[in-house]
Amino acid sequence: MEFYKNKKKSAQLIFICSAILLALTAVFLYSIGLFTGTIATKLAGVSAVLGLLLLIVIIRMLISLNRSAPMLVLSQEGISSAVTAVSKAAGLIYWKDIQHISLTKVGWDTLVELTVSRPEHYMPVIKKKLSAMAVSGIEDSAGKLQIFLTASELDMDANKLFETIQDYRKNKSI
Repeated sequence: MEFYKNKKKSAQLIFICSAILLALTAVFLYSIGLFTGTIATKLAGVSAVLGLLLLIVIIRMLISLNRSAPMLVLSQEGISSAVTAVSKAAGLIYWKDIQHISLTKVGWDTLVELTVSRPEHYMPVIKKKLSAMAVSGIEDSAGKLQIFLTASELDMDANKLFETIQDYRKNKSI
């Protein structure tokens, strides 16, 4: 079972970022004195830097729209996910290693939490692909890995993703 990126949400986000970029461009043009003849160097510098960063983000989002690979795959062996950095770095998470699946509220997002045994199998791979700061705190007090999946990139909500994973896990042996 494969789940793909929600392209409608991505297109809306690109549109919003483009509008912000347009506003930053207007601020930059104003700050270099194009309209008034008065130059505001600090404002020009800040708007230029923010505009360049936003342009890079927009380009990356446009490139990701063409991505045809699934963001989440449920297979007989386990779960492969690219919806969070840690889940992507972990690669295939075997069903036999997933001890518990639950929903967790983090800020404004609801995440599916996978409690995974055998950290000695997954941690070297994760640490190789991510910085130490990104992997700090992903092990709980019992030494199990906590890998989170977000549904915000998919075309479903977290509750539906949770139910789909639970149902697939129950029925995979049939």
